[in-house]
Amino acid sequence: MSEKTKETIGKYFKILFGLLLIVVGVSTYATWGKWWPELLILIKGSLGIFVAFVGLMFMFIGFSD
Repeated sequence: MSEKTKETIGKYFKILFGLLLIVVGVSTYATWGKWWPELLILIKGSLGIFVAFVGLMFMFIGFSD
């Protein structure tokens, strides 16, 4: 296979994978009532570590400049 063909296949794979994730993500809204309390617990539990990682990312960006 040529390099251009490989790039095209990779591009279409990424597009299809993105579309699949969009469909799965949107379909979860139909079932929000079933697992809404568990989702809130997950968000509350992961918020602190997420903020810490964002801060770490900004530190690395600051050092790389």
